[in-house]
Amino acid sequence: MIQRNLTFLLVTLLICLLSAPSVSYHARVISSMEAGKCRLTVEADDQSRTLRLRVHPEHNDCHITRDAMLATLSEAFSKTDPPRLEGTYSSLSIGRLIDYPWLSQHLALTAHKDKRWDRRTGKPVAMDINKYVSFILSEKTVTDQIEGALSGSEHRVVSASVEKVLVGGFRNVPLYQGEMAPGRIPYDAQVWFRLEKK
Repeated sequence: MIQRNLTFLLVTLLICLLSAPSVSYHARVISSMEAGKCRLTVEADDQSRTLRLRVHPEHNDCHITRDAMLATLSEAFSKTDPPRLEGTYSSLSIGRLIDYPWLSQHLALTAHKDKRWDRRTGKPVAMDINKYVSFILSEKTVTDQIEGALSGSEHRVVSASVEKVLVGGFRNVPLYQGEMAPGRIPYDAQVWFRLEKK
């Protein structure tokens, strides 16, 4: 009896696993450029209507300049020959902010000067930390630069979304050469830019 119940359970589990829809990332590489010792690629997932800017190799001190990032995006969004972007996409993931020192430094310096950020506790004064960092990265000083690289396409940058914010000192901010001011500031996060049709 116990063996029959166990067999029934295993067969049921196998059927459930085989009939469950598979979730996978179906990426097409649209554009790829060298960036120093590293490579940047723009990938499109046409099923989910999302884009991803990837740094290769990951976690290998690949520090991408603003010019390299914007040039890679510009090339992908202006391509007319296959493989090319087709239709409208809803978001652009750029991965970790520390891969882009200019953005990491912008976040850290903005928070350090901001009265809405408590440098002593390393937290915003009156809002969720993800919301705070999203707010900083959604300012036009950032989004206008990203959107400029998308010119000629039907996309515009609406806002940034983040998760997994890291907080530390200025010594944690990649390639930062300014004053090592005291206090705790945000310097890294997983970042997406929300896109919409113009």
